[in-house]
Amino acid sequence: MDIARFSNFIRPDSDPDFIRGDAKGKNAIGVMAIGENEPKGQEDIGGKITKMMIEGFMRRPSMKDEAFQKLTEFAHDAIAAQQNQDYMVTCSVGMVATVGGSYRWMCAGDVRIFHYVNGQMMHESGNAPELGLKNGQKKDRPEVCAETAFGEGENNFLICSGSFARTVPEAEIEDALAAAENAEGWLKALKALYEERGGEEPYALMTIFVPQKRKRLSKKAVIIIIIAVVVLAVGAFFALGAAKRKNAPPGGQGGPGQNPPRQEQGAPGAPPTEPPEPEAPGGGGGNPGEKPTRPPQPTQPPEPEAPAEGPEGAAAP
Repeated sequence: MDIARFSNFIRPDSDPDFIRGDAKGKNAIGVMAIGENEPKGQEDIGGKITKMMIEGFMRRPSMKDEAFQKLTEFAHDAIAAQQNQDYMVTCSVGMVATVGGSYRWMCAGDVRIFHYVNGQMMHESGNAPELGLKNGQKKDRPEVCAETAFGEGENNFLICSGSFARTVPEAEIEDALAAAENAEGWLKALKALYEERGGEEPYALMTIFVPQKRKRLSKKAVIIIIIAVVVLAVGAFFALGAAKRKNAPPGGQGGPGQNPPRQEQGAPGAPPTEPPEPEAPGGGGGNPGEKPTRPPQPTQPPEPEAPAEGPEGAAAP
């Protein structure tokens, strides 16, 4: 939360710790307490109540009615410890507390609270008696709003004294918020409006900016997104592979990791790998590594037939 504060009451330094939150920023409380009818030199009831409420809430942050009732009891105890017959001390209190994404406020006496969402006023506090004792009995309890979720967008709160709320119209407070970029800018604009309107009473302001929170995706939405990413990745992988195959040159060349094509023997332009083997003598030849063939034997002329024999010892004519 972004918070700014101003006060010109008698003891503006009596409650310096007017706001506190935890380290995670989920739980926070801001308090404005203005004491009345205090003994001279003891104008510190506002600071005591502020401190007690802040410490009591931050010990155990809660939006339950019992927790807010306990904070009221702390305030009454502080007033009772300081009150006497001559000084019937009372205290006006405005408090805004947040737990997670919701808030509650407490308002009593001459303090007003306004809640804006995206620059438009959504809620405002009513009138409740101040905190204190009457005839030894606790006065009526302060106004406490129900636990309410923050509106969608930017939420802003103004806690102010009644003297300021009676001097500056609500429309001008809303216009100043529309022109402000942060809590300090809104505070400065409100102070200028009070002076322009001729305000003379002491007054106090506390401006609170609660930025818009980012929406967290549901588990179902996260699962859908993961599935969509996986499907797109798989589709892109197969599309890239198809594009590579389509653009590859004929014969399988061009692809990374592919073997070069084998060349046919005798293909034109292919350089010989080895010199040809000399033919074996005798007409051997043949392929290298094979046994040489024997040369053909010369053909012998046929032998003449023997003459036929005639009568004994006589040769045929």
